[in-house]
Amino acid sequence: MIAIHWSLHKEFFRALGSPTRFGIIQLLRQRPHHVAQIAARLGFEQSRVSHNLACLLHCGFVVWNWAGKNKVYRLNPQLVPVLAGIERHLLRYAAALESCGILRNEGAPGPTVSRTRRSRRKQPRLASRLERSPA
Repeated sequence: MIAIHWSLHKEFFRALGSPTRFGIIQLLRQRPHHVAQIAARLGFEQSRVSHNLACLLHCGFVVWNWAGKNKVYRLNPQLVPVLAGIERHLLRYAAALESCGILRNEGAPGPTVSRTRRSRRKQPRLASRLERSPA
């Protein structure tokens, strides 16, 4: 079994946390689209859509194929059940998520702490974030 470092989970949800990328994902859940269609449907500049599709493609959220002169993007089929599971969880626990005082306090502005060069820590590389654990 592989234990995945918490920072990879954070990055997964950060990718979904962008309103632009979330909108693209939701649109692609309906059916495949090319960049101009996504831009028109969501009301974004084509460059903004392309930039965010590059992220989603790099991170494995979407795949593409050629349709004439256009790249047509669709949701990565492996992600479909993952998103469905997340959605079921959200529907079941919506009230709890909205009323969680701990989450609400984490989002509140706190004291500003200056970071010195010595206090900055680099994120571990992907290889170090995936650790084999005994089966």
